[in-house]
Amino acid sequence: MSAWRRQALIELPELRVCIEQARTPMALWIELKLAFDEAVRRKDASSIRRTLRFADWCCSDRSGRLPNDASTAAVCAFYEHLPDDRTCWHRFSEWFFPHEFERLLPIFAFHLSAPDLEILKSAYAQGRDQLV
Repeated sequence: MSAWRRQALIELPELRVCIEQARTPMALWIELKLAFDEAVRRKDASSIRRTLRFADWCCSDRSGRLPNDASTAAVCAFYEHLPDDRTCWHRFSEWFFPHEFERLLPIFAFHLSAPDLEILKSAYAQGRDQLV
């Protein structure tokens, strides 16, 4: 069993069927993004946290030498699309520590205009201020 599949099963056991049916990390991350969006709608903090933890794992050297299929999939099918739902921007401050947010900004910027990226940064900063 591949490392990415094994780790996905550890983090997201309730999605076992989806994980086992995915032929590639990209196929899995497309499904995980949909599941994440549903978890956000349900305000399922546990699923949100575990999906973010798995995405972080995929983009770390724990998943193997970078870049790899798991890291590319997490970036292209998940992280790039997190800013698509503007109603979630205020949640980024809950989901990402400042160093994580800074590291992910170039990825978040992929589908955002320069003005929208500034609005996202501002929403993150305001959210951080509320957490302190």
